[in-house]
Amino acid sequence: MVGGTHVRSRSALRTNSVARGVALLALLAACSPISYVSDADREVGALLAEKQSETLDGRAEWVKRPEEVSEDVPEPTETDSVSEELPDADDVTSSVDIVPPAAPPPLQIDLEQALSIAVDSAREYVTRRETLYLRGLGLTGTRFDFGPQLAATVSHVWNKVEDTSTTGSATSSTTAAAFSASQLLSTGGTVRAGTTWSTTPNGTAAGERTFGSDVNFSLSQPLLRGAGYEASHEALTQSERDLVYELRDFELFRQDFSIGIAQDYFNLVSRRTRLSNEERNYDNAVFDLEKAKAFRQVDRNKDEDLFLARRRAIDAENRLLEAQTDYELAVDTFRIRLGLAPSVVLEISEVEPPFVPVRLLPDSAVDVAVHNRLDLITARDVVEDRERATRIASNGLLPDVDFDLDYARSNSNPTSDGYDTYNAAAGFSVEIPLQRTRERNTYRASLISLDRERRDYQLLIENTERDVRDRLRTLGRIEQQIELQRDNIAQEQRAVAVTEIRYEAGDAENRDLLDARQALIDAQNELIDLKVEHYISRLRLLRELGLLFIDDVGRMST
Repeated sequence: MVGGTHVRSRSALRTNSVARGVALLALLAACSPISYVSDADREVGALLAEKQSETLDGRAEWVKRPEEVSEDVPEPTETDSVSEELPDADDVTSSVDIVPPAAPPPLQIDLEQALSIAVDSAREYVTRRETLYLRGLGLTGTRFDFGPQLAATVSHVWNKVEDTSTTGSATSSTTAAAFSASQLLSTGGTVRAGTTWSTTPNGTAAGERTFGSDVNFSLSQPLLRGAGYEASHEALTQSERDLVYELRDFELFRQDFSIGIAQDYFNLVSRRTRLSNEERNYDNAVFDLEKAKAFRQVDRNKDEDLFLARRRAIDAENRLLEAQTDYELAVDTFRIRLGLAPSVVLEISEVEPPFVPVRLLPDSAVDVAVHNRLDLITARDVVEDRERATRIASNGLLPDVDFDLDYARSNSNPTSDGYDTYNAAAGFSVEIPLQRTRERNTYRASLISLDRERRDYQLLIENTERDVRDRLRTLGRIEQQIELQRDNIAQEQRAVAVTEIRYEAGDAENRDLLDARQALIDAQNELIDLKVEHYISRLRLLRELGLLFIDDVGRMST
């Protein structure tokens, strides 16, 4: 019975001690490092899923959509797909093999597969995902700090005393245990309860022991400075909000990361197209050289024409070698960014990016961006954080007025059979605020920080408006350049055809044909570069409007 004095036999005490020791060892064995890791992963995983659901789920339903320009837009040509669906890699075959087949066979990927691989294994993505995990892990620690705080200790002291006058000795052992629990209240107060238990030899009979215990309770409640949930739980509030900000930042990172992968992928497609053009250009140069040789043998050409044909063949071969080297380096760099092993051989599908003209009203697009963008939402929330910090700093200027309550009961008489002593105390304490220099400085600094955040938020809005309008202007320019380049390619194709006929008839020189072929190659290379630039700019516009969505495997949708 707790609080009383009881006598037990030695054998009973030994049996209970062994049982307690076995139970303690079993408890310690269960708390292995692996179990702690599993417990942390389980808790953080549930926390991140909960916060992501609160922060990002349903975003596609509440975002605004911009208004389109009300004008007739010409239908895209067959070569320019308006579908958001990415071409399937299985439907496209490469016309030229740059890397010879090896074991294992080349990994042929399209953009969708590249995004899926990058989300799974790219070092940059994995590191950023770990950062989010660590933020969630930190929040679990903060939540723990503001939850019930439990403490328990068990001690056993063995003591041997030797009497030199009688050459005898005496041994004794003391066992004690203590348990306490405390909790920070939403009012800013702290409540604590605890109990202690101990057993010692009673000094009257061999093998007999005395048991004693006490219980205690205390309450400390601030009434001015530090009172209330806002002031007392600021660390928890800010930690919760920081995780929400981190989730938004991670979502923006995923969008930027996917756009970056798409840009790298289509830059490879562009290089691959350039390489195909250079191969075709080299084949034409070799053919023209052979033709120039044949014409020279029948006096249809001059030595100068033959010299020009040879020089063009050499130049074409040099350009082909440079294109091959550039393409292979780009493929290796892309493989490293995806996090693939060096033994993996990539084969990029030769699929041009879809071309979808953009027709949005600038004012509507700006309004949509201000409403939708996650970084602007975070900036607004940060202003709220600074306003809350200012209120808390103002609260810190108040004097300390605390109410304290303590109550304890204990067993002080070894012969009594219960708690025979109690102690209760209650009181108020008031601090006279003679010095508040640090608190004053903190409050003034919080006002300055609040003004800064408000200015930064306004600047972010203005920069957003500028960027959206500039992106729309850039897309309009690129679309016009694409149309001009198409016309240019058509003219260059006609020029090559006419020059070939004139050359065959002897009305044009070899130089004219060489120049016409090179101009066509340059125009074709310029067109694919413009299409890639337009596709990436359109993705960045969707990102700036808050209308780009990334699923769990990295696929982009709008």
